[in-house]
Amino acid sequence: MIPDIRSTVTKAAGSALSTANGALGALQGGLNTASALAGALNNLSNPAGLISALRAMGAKKGADGGGQVTSNASVMFGGDEAKDGDWRVRLSVPAVFKSSGILKPLVEANGLIFPYTPTISISSSANYEDVPMTHQNYSFLFYQNSRADQITINAPFNVEDSAQGAYWLAAVHMLRSCTKMFTGDGSLQGNPPPILKLNGYGDYVFKNVPVVIKSFSVELPADVNYINTSAAVATVGPAAGGGVLSTIAGISGTVGQLAGLAGALGNNKLANNLGRAGAIGGAIAGVGSLLTGVPLPNGGPFGAAGTSWVPVKSTMSITLQPIYSREAMRQFSLQRFVSGEYVDGGYI
Repeated sequence: MIPDIRSTVTKAAGSALSTANGALGALQGGLNTASALAGALNNLSNPAGLISALRAMGAKKGADGGGQVTSNASVMFGGDEAKDGDWRVRLSVPAVFKSSGILKPLVEANGLIFPYTPTISISSSANYEDVPMTHQNYSFLFYQNSRADQITINAPFNVEDSAQGAYWLAAVHMLRSCTKMFTGDGSLQGNPPPILKLNGYGDYVFKNVPVVIKSFSVELPADVNYINTSAAVATVGPAAGGGVLSTIAGISGTVGQLAGLAGALGNNKLANNLGRAGAIGGAIAGVGSLLTGVPLPNGGPFGAAGTSWVPVKSTMSITLQPIYSREAMRQFSLQRFVSGEYVDGGYI
C-alpha cells in the first residue's frame, strides 16, 4: 500500500513540475506575443510594415527583430563575439559606455553592426613638397609624409518594429556620444573622445582599425513614418502575465502539499526536492505579482519612461579618422605591412 502511494506522489510531483515549466514558458510566450503585437500596431499607417510585423508574430526566434530588444539584438546582429567569416561592418562600443541602459542593444550585439551594407569611401595619400627651380622645366619633389585619410560611411537604416527602433536609437546615441570629450566630475575628466575599433569585410580590409569619430549626422525625413520605441524599460501588464502568475502560485501551493505528504510517508529526499520546487515557484509568482505593471529592465515597447519615435527609413553619415599612437608609428615596418604581418594591428 505504501509503495503505491509513494508512486502516486512521485507521478503527481512530476506532473506538477512539468505544468510549472509549461506555465513559465507560457509567460515568456505571452510577453513575446504582446511585444510583436505592439510592433504591428505601431505600423498601422504603414501597410507594408504592418504585414511584416504580423508575419513576424509567427516566425521562429531569430527570423525577425520583434520581441525583447536585447535578445533580438544578439540574434539579428551577432552574438557575444564576431563569428569567423562574419564580414559585416562593425564599430566597437567603448568599454566606459557599456553600463549605459540606452546602449544595451549594442552591447548585446557586441558593437554597432550596420544592418544593411553601407557605402564606404577610403583613401590613402603621400604628401610631397613642391620646390620650384629657376629656369627649369620641372620642379623637385621632396617627400614629406604619408597618411591614412578619413573613412566615410553612409549607412541606410530601416526600422520595422520597436526592437529595431531601440537599436537605431542606441546607434545614434553612441555615435553622438563618441564626438564628445570627458568633462565634469569623474576619474576620466579631461580625456578626449574615445577610440573605437572598426571591423569589416575580412582581415585585409578593416581589422581592428583604431578610429575616432570626426563627425556624425542622420537625417530625420518628413516623408516617412515613425515608430514608437522605449530604450530603457518594459512593463509586464496584467494581460500579459497576470493569469499565468496566478497559475504558478496555485501550482506552487499544490507542490508544497505534495512535499508535506512525501515527508509523512518517510521519503525525505522527495519531500526536500518538492519543497524547493514549491518555494521557487512561489517566489516567482510572488515577485511577478509585485512587478505587475512595474517597469522592468531589458527594454521593450510597453514602457512609458524613455519613449521615443524613430523613422522607419533613414541614412547615417559617419566620418572616421584612423588614429595610431606614437609608439605604434615608431615601430611600423613597411616590409612587415606588405607581407601581411599587421593583419591584427589595425594598419590600413
